[in-house]
Amino acid sequence: MTAGVHERLLDAAQDVIGSTGWSTVTMARIADVVGVSRQTVYNEFGTKHGLAEQLAMRELERFLGVVRERMAGQVDIIGGIRAACEGVLLMGEQSLLVRTIVGSLPDEHDTEFLTILTTESGEIVESAVAVVKQCVVDLYPPSPLTDAELEVAVEVVVRLVLSAITRPSKPSADAAADIAWIVGLALKGAQD
Repeated sequence: MTAGVHERLLDAAQDVIGSTGWSTVTMARIADVVGVSRQTVYNEFGTKHGLAEQLAMRELERFLGVVRERMAGQVDIIGGIRAACEGVLLMGEQSLLVRTIVGSLPDEHDTEFLTILTTESGEIVESAVAVVKQCVVDLYPPSPLTDAELEVAVEVVVRLVLSAITRPSKPSADAAADIAWIVGLALKGAQD
């Protein structure tokens, strides 16, 4: 399968989600929209859950672009974490897939995406941790944290952001400031 067809299938699924919700997404419907056989869609994604995973990973790449950009625009790690978290949380408010996950679309609260971001979040967390950790290493050296400590700190940040995306409890700027405050405490503790 060419990358172009793969992206067209994902685009078609996203369009269906936007117009009628995740529950109306079927492999046959996606095939019809793109003009390929249903078997082609099954060959590409395996199952509807596989399609959901690919949509989530593509969305993750968009979110990680915001992380890179926001962190690069700050002079210190606390500012970078705050800016990146706020950007991701704001983007989450606008993301069709995130709105599908948190159920803000009419009659739409399918647990498939929620499962991908919670109990099956390994690949998402690993990818996000790798990007954030690399940004910290590249943009804000030297770190008072050891490599292992930095890995833990970044994973905690990623998991807090995922939690704030899927179960928002306060405005994005406030949640981002809280997460950055926690990072500041960890850095201060490492320096003492």
